[in-house]
Amino acid sequence: MCTPYTKYSIFHTLCKNIFIFCFYNFNRTKSTFESFRFILPGYNVRPLEFSGAIGLEQLNKLPSFIDQRRKNHIVFNNLFKDDKRFILQKEIGKSSWFGFSMVLSKTSGLKRQTVLDRLKKNNIDYRPIVSGNFCNSESLKYYDYEIHETVENAEYIDKNGFFVGNHHYDLKENIEFLKKILSEI
Repeated sequence: MCTPYTKYSIFHTLCKNIFIFCFYNFNRTKSTFESFRFILPGYNVRPLEFSGAIGLEQLNKLPSFIDQRRKNHIVFNNLFKDDKRFILQKEIGKSSWFGFSMVLSKTSGLKRQTVLDRLKKNNIDYRPIVSGNFCNSESLKYYDYEIHETVENAEYIDKNGFFVGNHHYDLKENIEFLKKILSEI
């Protein structure tokens, strides 16, 4: 039995059908990182009434979602904290752990594309960390800005970093699989 995410099953059905349509019609030849390239300034906001209704319902579940994401982080951190090939995001308060950032250390001897190819081969999704080095964004031509000194750390993260997503349900087996796959490289 499928339990809808909201008490409004029509919203659940509609969203499920939209997901199926988008999933099967997505151009999979496009680079994942290309999907996160910003060419115009603005926000990725779509003020739709359906989204608002679903969002209001989901807000009630937010504390439990964040709690599970934090539990997933504990599993992730315990598995990867001693892997010196990766620089991991550190907790600096009480993060909601949207995803797990991983940056190849300079001593890892790994190439990011090798890692990403292995993840893709094993159906593990990944994304760029935020938008990469935003100083390289084509949308900057629309802003009056200046860069103070250098952005070498942002550039390093842009070229050597990625993140894998987290979720509001238990991902222990998925995180263990990620560790297994990355340990084989």
